[in-house]
Order: sequence, then structure tokens, then C-alpha cells
Amino acid sequence: MGLKANFLNVQVLGHHEFLVVDGDGDGKVNLATKSYSRCMFQTIEISCVHAFTATRKRSVSIYSLCSPYYRIESWRETYKETIYLVGNEDEWVILNHIRDLVVDVPVEKNPVGRPKKKKLGRPKNNRYPFCGEKVIKPHKCSICGGSRHNRKSCSSTVIFLVLILMKKN
Repeated sequence: MGLKANFLNVQVLGHHEFLVVDGDGDGKVNLATKSYSRCMFQTIEISCVHAFTATRKRSVSIYSLCSPYYRIESWRETYKETIYLVGNEDEWVILNHIRDLVVDVPVEKNPVGRPKKKKLGRPKNNRYPFCGEKVIKPHKCSICGGSRHNRKSCSSTVIFLVLILMKKN
């Protein structure tokens, strides 16, 4: 996260507000409300690279933006009480109306509305970029499999054609 933050452009809008430009667009980070206009930062309450860049501008700890639920103290508080074992299943006291209760497989309902059309073509298996991240796929030559060129500029085709001409003669 820190490496990508070096390349983002940050403009100060106010004491707590920043405009972070990452090449894909720009978004506003507010450190006071812990929000970012283009990301899931406020939903999952874990800071993204844009918030990290803004905290570096104000020398604020990145951990101050994370929810207290992710801190060690919260985990310790959750599990500080004694957790008792449930014991042997034969010794459990279960009421008769609960014991006689039968749970079946849920009945599948037809979805409401028109049925969706099946998509034709090759299925998409690429992941979606997170928070303005750019995913760059390297280009490969379809003849030799090399990178940084395509089949038109491939030197292997020239060699291949020369070998074919030599065999004919």
C-alpha cells in the first residue's frame, strides 16, 4: 500500500479533506468522517491506499482510521470471559417440542420477474480492480510467445520464412 501511495497526487482541500488523484479519476478523502468518495473505505472501516496517502500528508497514524473492532483490545475484550464446554450430547436437557421439531430442506422458490438471459461468448474470469487500481495485462506475441512485440513485428516469422524458403530450394 505504501509503494502505490508514493505515486498518488494529493491536494489539500481543508484541514481534514483531501483530493486524491490516482490517474483513474479523483476522489475526496475526509479524515474526520473516515470516508472516501470512490471506495469501500467507510463500509468495511479498513483504510485504503487513498486514505493512507492523505494520512501521510497530515502525519496521522493510518491505524487511527481503522475501526476499533480490528484492534487487539477488542478481541481480548470479546473473549475475556470463560467459555464453558457444552458437555456430552447425551446429558443435554432439551424440551420435548424442540426435540420433536423436524427441519427440512428449504423449498426453492422461483425468482420474481422475467428470467435472465444467458450471456453468450467467453466467460469473464478477470478480477475487477479495487478502488481505482489499474490492472495492466502484458501483451504477448501469438507466434513465439515473447513479450514487448506482436505477430507483425515478430523476428521469429522472418526466420521461419527464411527456413521454409531454404527447404524449398
